[in-house]
Amino acid sequence: MRICTFSAGGASHLGLVIGDHVVEVVPAQAARGLTPVPDDLLSVIEMGRDTWDDLERLNESLMDGGWPSDASWVRECSEVRFEVPFLPPKNPWTVGSNYLRHLEIAFARIPREVVIPKAPEFFTKALTAVCGDGADIVYDKRATVTVDYENELMIVIGVGGKNIPKEKAMEHIFGFSVANDVSAREIQMHHGQFYRGKSQTGFCPFGPVVATQVDVPDPNAEQLRTWVNGELRQDWPVGDMIFKVDEIVSWLSQGMTIEPGDVIICGTAPGVGFEFLPQKWLQHGDVVECEISGIGRIRNTIKMAGI
Repeated sequence: MRICTFSAGGASHLGLVIGDHVVEVVPAQAARGLTPVPDDLLSVIEMGRDTWDDLERLNESLMDGGWPSDASWVRECSEVRFEVPFLPPKNPWTVGSNYLRHLEIAFARIPREVVIPKAPEFFTKALTAVCGDGADIVYDKRATVTVDYENELMIVIGVGGKNIPKEKAMEHIFGFSVANDVSAREIQMHHGQFYRGKSQTGFCPFGPVVATQVDVPDPNAEQLRTWVNGELRQDWPVGDMIFKVDEIVSWLSQGMTIEPGDVIICGTAPGVGFEFLPQKWLQHGDVVECEISGIGRIRNTIKMAGI
């Protein structure tokens, strides 16, 4: 299933995206005599696998049998606004240096010899960076003028754990989303660490849905694409990662407990603005679209504060 949070009529609701429609989950369950779940995605994730399985069955039945023509709990996607699917309980995790070709190009711009990491490089982004599809990404020129995009696969943890073996890692995943790890490059480089440069307010849009493993059984088979003002900038196989999804989850859990609702952003592919000569920083008014096949596409407009 492809599950989301959407707003319509001044209220936010949990929804299932089926084709060009959004089904409001709570009244859909009530209409079928089912016990409704909470109307927010984080609560659903925290409730565990039995609840997920119930929603998968509801999704399957709606796909197979449709819904009454007068169902008030079904809307066209074009009639709603997709919000951030949920606010994670703590800072999003991000993996750096996870695509070899991106590393080769980026290191050549510095210049430095390419160093392939022996383990995933983890850092976090502030919760205040999180926003959703359609949100403006506003930067302050007093802090940065080198704003860059990074389209990345997001892992959403569904089952917590510690010291998770790689072969069990997929059992701990609720689903996947699309994230843009927006970066202020000069802050990132000058401070010698990534947190502040990647945590400017609004610098972590993700969505528009979370696709579960029923819909995306193998994220490595998907394709990552990014457009800026309609120009294709990134077009790369998700599965070309140095550290794959199962390895990332296993590594992060070593000696540390991961919890339901935690999110992990898996690193970006070649084609970011930093790699071009001359470099292509995002400007006021630019429209960035990040897509991962099988999941969806987020679209955000870049704005300069004060304009």
